[in-house]
Amino acid sequence: MKRLRAAIPLTVVAVTAAVLTTISPASAASSSEVPLTSWAYLDSQNPRGKVVDAAVAPPVGTSRDDAGKTHTYRSYFTYDLTKLRGTVVHSSYLSTTEKTVADCSAPATIEVWRTGPVKDTTTWLRPPAELEKLLTAKRGAGAYCPGYLGLDMAATLNAAVGRRDKSITVEFRVTAEQEADARTGRTFEKPALSATANHPPTVTNLHLAFPDRPCGTLAKPSPAARNVVFAATATDADEDAYLTVLYAIWPVGQPDQRREFRDYGGTDLSQYAHGTVLAWQARATDDYDSGPWSKTCYLVMDRNAPANPPQVSSRTYPEGDTPGGGTGIEGTFRLDGAGDRDVVEFAWRDAMGYSGRIPAKRPGGKAILKYTPKQRFTNELYVSSINAAGNRGPEKTYEFRVAETAPNAYVTVNGVGLPSTITFAASKPETTGFGYQVKAGAEVRVPAVDGKATAPVTFTAAGQVEVAVRSYAKNKLIGQSTLQVWVTDAPGVESAEFNLDTDQVAGTTGSFRFTPHSNDVVGYEYNLDDEWKTIPAADDDTAVLTWTATPGWHSMTVRSVRADGSTSMESSYQFNIIDPRPTAYAHELSSWPRRDGVGVPLGIELESRLPNLTGFVYRFDGGDEQTVSSEGNTYALITVTPTHAGENTVVVQALLPDGKRSSATTYTFGIWSGPVVTHTPEGSGTVGRPATFTFHPGLPDVVSYRYSFYGADEETIAAGPDGTATVTYTPGSWGYQEVRVTSVGADGTESDLRMAPFDVRDNRVDVYSTYDWSRAGIGWTGYFYFYTQLFGEVTEYHYRVNDGPEQVLPASTDGTSTLVAVPFDRNGTNTLHVQSLTASGELSPVTDYDFTVGTSPYVVSAQYPNGTWSGGGGVPGTFEFSGGTAGIVSFSWQIDDGPSTDVPADSSGRASITYTPAQDYETHTLSVTGHRADGTDTDTSRYSIYVASGD
Repeated sequence: MKRLRAAIPLTVVAVTAAVLTTISPASAASSSEVPLTSWAYLDSQNPRGKVVDAAVAPPVGTSRDDAGKTHTYRSYFTYDLTKLRGTVVHSSYLSTTEKTVADCSAPATIEVWRTGPVKDTTTWLRPPAELEKLLTAKRGAGAYCPGYLGLDMAATLNAAVGRRDKSITVEFRVTAEQEADARTGRTFEKPALSATANHPPTVTNLHLAFPDRPCGTLAKPSPAARNVVFAATATDADEDAYLTVLYAIWPVGQPDQRREFRDYGGTDLSQYAHGTVLAWQARATDDYDSGPWSKTCYLVMDRNAPANPPQVSSRTYPEGDTPGGGTGIEGTFRLDGAGDRDVVEFAWRDAMGYSGRIPAKRPGGKAILKYTPKQRFTNELYVSSINAAGNRGPEKTYEFRVAETAPNAYVTVNGVGLPSTITFAASKPETTGFGYQVKAGAEVRVPAVDGKATAPVTFTAAGQVEVAVRSYAKNKLIGQSTLQVWVTDAPGVESAEFNLDTDQVAGTTGSFRFTPHSNDVVGYEYNLDDEWKTIPAADDDTAVLTWTATPGWHSMTVRSVRADGSTSMESSYQFNIIDPRPTAYAHELSSWPRRDGVGVPLGIELESRLPNLTGFVYRFDGGDEQTVSSEGNTYALITVTPTHAGENTVVVQALLPDGKRSSATTYTFGIWSGPVVTHTPEGSGTVGRPATFTFHPGLPDVVSYRYSFYGADEETIAAGPDGTATVTYTPGSWGYQEVRVTSVGADGTESDLRMAPFDVRDNRVDVYSTYDWSRAGIGWTGYFYFYTQLFGEVTEYHYRVNDGPEQVLPASTDGTSTLVAVPFDRNGTNTLHVQSLTASGELSPVTDYDFTVGTSPYVVSAQYPNGTWSGGGGVPGTFEFSGGTAGIVSFSWQIDDGPSTDVPADSSGRASITYTPAQDYETHTLSVTGHRADGTDTDTSRYSIYVASGD
């Protein structure tokens, strides 16, 4: 009987497939299908044959054919493992689905075996050897049928790769006890074998770097300094692998001292003594696997650097103050190890940060450094000797002077495609000629005449251009340098009338002349006063623009136009034109809140840029004309007092020496109608002291005022016959406050809202401390500061601690805080009560300041005061412990992270210890904890010991 169902999961046996997550950079492991190279089945009815790669579903178990004969089948599948060679399989899965089942109600146990290969001689009578059972899967009633079959193959494939098997063959069969049952027959899809595998990385080219030394053998280990750079080349057959290298090192013969590390630019081997021979290895790791350890390399510790600096000499640039060589001239420097065979290399550097290394021709021998000085005049080379291990000896400072031989040169740039001029002046009298070279072009030589020369040079493009300039004595190069030349084709703009040196007055007529800085110019485009216009060029490629000046600051942009329509870079030209009319402005009117008002003097600045200005004449609100001198400046300041709110005017003219006047300017400005507020006493107010405020009208016929203080409810007060009103206000808090007031006229007209600021000082004492005394206990002293905003009035402070007696302290007379020291005599919360007293006898409210006294013991030393450099190495110090809290029976003390030591307390709760620092100029922390009779501990005191010199 056949029962066909959808192939939904039935049984998943022995599946432990791993989930692999990629990381950045991309994971190197790859997932793929392992190729099925062939499959075959054996049939009991064909005992001397086999069927290979048939176009049928692989059969398993026993079934009857149409003739009623029973056939028992086993199927074999062979997979190619050659692509997995050298890998680690991280996950693998063999999966298939039953296509047909003879009887889903009959029990059947499916087995999957790893077998020997299917050979030409393989038959039912000579089947492949069953080597390893991989799966036992039971089928029976109630299960999904046909169903799914799968198993984890990672361990099996790793074992096969380890045996270097080229292929693997698996067998599907029914267990021997059930195999003859005709109800067990079924067919399968060809099983698919997947694998996620990774090639472990390998390392080669093991060596020591900087300087480079080989891997080293036990017979000939490579010398190494205390700071060593280990190097190895990691390779991986997988793409995009992220590789790291791990190193291991140990003293030869002591593998138990092996340690592993990663070398990120250098490893410290200072723990090994000079002459120690060390073995080392490396291995690489990717995102999945670590490769094998490399072969063993050997090094020998060399901690002795060359004793002396190298000898340095140069004929071109002799050491000292005698100038040699020339600017830009390469010199030959001889470095000499002076026969010290420990010297195999030289390191050099200069003051500009350039550096390098040069090997000696032989141990202790010489080397030649070709070096071109980077600085003019004085230069320094710093040279040291290096031995084979990389140890660097003392440095030789070789100072020399460079003769000034390069020409003094500059380029007058006329533009692109037009001849520019390069001008030379010799630095040395023996100069007979000059040379210049633009970029990679050919050098052009010009003769020197009386040490000077000029030559044409044409630039073909705009931008930054390097021009090499050289001096020659006959044909010998004696100096060179490089000019950075900015080449632009922006046109030239010039004007005799309109420039930054001369400010013309509006109405003046003048002209601008545009000159070309490129060839084939047919016109110019210019933007003056935000409008682009065009003017044609004359036969000489120039153009002249006539213009009548308008007042103000002007910025003109000009570009030339070539015959092909292309335009040049732009030139910007700026100038100022004087407005003949003066200006007037009241800066106070821009402040907020508004301070101006009726009866409040207002400053107005008058300004004119006319040449030879002597002053101004002005009328305020139609009044009499008045004159003010500018006193040689371009401005003058006048003060007017408005008599009414709203629009006011000042009409002003500039005065010139001949009595002439400029055109008039009318400056109209608005005066705030809000009432003007004054108060007595003047200046800042004080909490608790009444102040009298008077409201002055800004509008006529004021009958009342609405006002409020510092956010209080608005109130109304009637105005007196003169339109004013007076109120009294006693501030209850300090800081910025304001009074807001609006006047109301007889006809109901309301003024602007006046917001008049009023600063109020605090009458209370402010107490603060810069220290946190939450852990300091009885015996310690706390330092507190009293501060008052009534400086100059307060003469003394009255204070007490908790319920103690009142004490008097004179107040600071320099405007700073007043310091008070308070000995701690009670644990827990303490309160400092303080008042200030003024010269007039006014006593402030009480300020209560709470602070916490902890339980940490009091520590003192005459020889080593806390946090003070004193004593010295070998000088003993006595440290006394006391206080902290009541009931202390012993103390434990500790220096830095050293052992803790107990010391008993006497009947008064005191103890002392002696400690002798070992060395000068070191610091230590003494930690002290008290222990009570009830078994509880105090807070811990930390006392700073600064050891000075004992001399």
